[in-house]
Amino acid sequence: MAILGQIQKRTSVLIGIIALALFAFVIQGLLKNSSQIGRGSRNVIAEIDGRKIATPDFQSKVALLQKSNPRITNMQAVKAVWDQIVKEGVLNNQFDELGIKVGSDRLRELIMQNPSIKQGFTNEQGVFDEEALIKYIDGVNKGKFGKEREESWKNFENGLIESEKEKIYFDMLKVAMKPTLKEGEWYYHFENDAVDFKYAAVAYRSIPDSTINISKEEISAYVNKHADQYKVEEGRDIEYVFIPLEASKEDQDDVIKDLNKLKADFAKAEDGEGFAQKESDVRQRAQFFAKDKLIKQYADDIIKLNAGEVFGPYEFNKQIYLTKVLETKIAPDSAKAAHILVSFKGAQNARPEITRTKEEAKKKADSILKIVNKNPKKFADFAKELSDGPSKTKGGDLGWFTYGAMVPKFNDFVFEGKKGKTGVVETMFGYHIIKIDDLTAPEKLVKTISIIKNVEPSNHTEKQVYAKAAQFASDAMENKDFKKLAADNGYQAKPVLKIGRFEDNITGIGRSREIVRWAYNSEREIGDVSKFDLEKGHVIVKLTGKRNKGIMSAEEASALVKPILIKKKKAEIIKKKMTGKDLSEIAKNSGAKIGVATGVTLKSAMIPGFGKEPKVVGHAFGLAPEQISEPIEGNVGVYVIKTLKIKKAADVKNYVPYVEKLKKEREAGLSRQVVEALKKKSEIEDKRDLIYQ
Repeated sequence: MAILGQIQKRTSVLIGIIALALFAFVIQGLLKNSSQIGRGSRNVIAEIDGRKIATPDFQSKVALLQKSNPRITNMQAVKAVWDQIVKEGVLNNQFDELGIKVGSDRLRELIMQNPSIKQGFTNEQGVFDEEALIKYIDGVNKGKFGKEREESWKNFENGLIESEKEKIYFDMLKVAMKPTLKEGEWYYHFENDAVDFKYAAVAYRSIPDSTINISKEEISAYVNKHADQYKVEEGRDIEYVFIPLEASKEDQDDVIKDLNKLKADFAKAEDGEGFAQKESDVRQRAQFFAKDKLIKQYADDIIKLNAGEVFGPYEFNKQIYLTKVLETKIAPDSAKAAHILVSFKGAQNARPEITRTKEEAKKKADSILKIVNKNPKKFADFAKELSDGPSKTKGGDLGWFTYGAMVPKFNDFVFEGKKGKTGVVETMFGYHIIKIDDLTAPEKLVKTISIIKNVEPSNHTEKQVYAKAAQFASDAMENKDFKKLAADNGYQAKPVLKIGRFEDNITGIGRSREIVRWAYNSEREIGDVSKFDLEKGHVIVKLTGKRNKGIMSAEEASALVKPILIKKKKAEIIKKKMTGKDLSEIAKNSGAKIGVATGVTLKSAMIPGFGKEPKVVGHAFGLAPEQISEPIEGNVGVYVIKTLKIKKAADVKNYVPYVEKLKKEREAGLSRQVVEALKKKSEIEDKRDLIYQ
């Protein structure tokens, strides 16, 4: 009962473990609870092959994901949940057709084996407590822990069931796709059979693209013929100009004036660190620095200062500094040391299993010091065996560290000591047996503290920048050439293409849900311009493209299709010239390059000087020796080939290794490919736009 009591006290911890570790499972029960909702209602956010997805269920999953991962935005959560339910939706049809189910006994095994469950139900002895888990589940089912916990556990179980179904389904596919020994034999020859052939080749690049004309009608005809390859999702294209809100030179001068007024009081202040903390925009603590650790361009000036003197104001990283030297000393800048930590109960960062008292720790530290002094060369071995600190795995070695990097007592012992010195020092972490391994040469160190002021845009600057942005937006509404207008005003117009309806992050701009909503407004027209005020500036956006889900237009497909059609026309021109009774005559008539490819396999399919040409190599294996082929359209040119010799690899006794290689190739990316294929054949109705704006 003790562990059950602990779990009841740590309800939020358990829920957090399950939510974070198993989000992918949590949202999978969604498809089973939505079959009774009417079509066309805002209560239905999607329909996947007749399975209706309830909007409230979807929204609750989005909220749960955001609760378990606060860093993601609402739209990122919406997309993640959507991707998961679509995946589960298309797979559920397969599960139903194949009769894939998970029984209660298997579910029990899955729960018992789950790492998150094992972590949450481990007793004081570090052993998984199955009885406590059973009592907890019984309590959840009886409503003892509240509705939220009951729902969370139900989702967790549904997730395990769906995940197991997925595993069964893909395991079945893998078995069905497992290569036979005969296929292993084929793969062996695919890798090892080789062919030698002579070729005459004319590269496509020998004909300038500018000499080939491709019409809009030809592009449209090609797209329609290959419609499956040119499907597009809904998207919007924009151009934007960003006008940053930055502090002006006048704003910087004002900050410098203010710091100059503080300079005399800062110099006189007895508590220089306290004065700086009160006036500075950036909190920091006073530290000792050697010259090479100071800001490089001001190091010569600061290192010369005496205690109480102030340097500045000066600019660094868009901030203005006023630096005071509180103290100077001659000491090493850096040291190398090792230590053995003896902690005690109640010390900072002490592990729970450490029960020794402070007095016992002191006695142990003193005894270790005696052992170390007798055997200084074995310090690292003693540290690995006796230290309670994280550096024990390195033999206590702390490496090089600068003055002030360690807690004061530790720091003082090292930097006021000499190389080779050992001793015991008490800090809040326990007792340290310290060995000083090395010290840099003593030099002047200055202990400094700075008043650091951020330079922010003033109200006057904000108004000026706003006026510039408003004027540019107004001009852009009247001027069709957005890029030229931007350039004339000293700005850069940047394009962003294919913005999805549910995105909230735009490349180059950042989180910009408002801009996405604007672009998808039903009244928005191509050419519309608007200004958006962001925290760090203003964005003037022009809508340059709108596309609905469907097949690409000729304009959209031009960049993809035109090179294909150009290559095809070039191939026809080249093939007409590749005539003759042998390769020499063909080369003479067409200007082809003659070459010989030796030892080429179907897997490599490389032709020297031309690259990978599987279609050409395949033809070479299919020709009889000395037979001349018809012109072959390859990847980079047109070829006429003559096979010289086919070298069949000697058979081997065992083709199992090749079966395994082929099996791995087939299974690579299997789940993703199957899901994408199922999506293409499924009817998916997306109504997120009715809910998420």
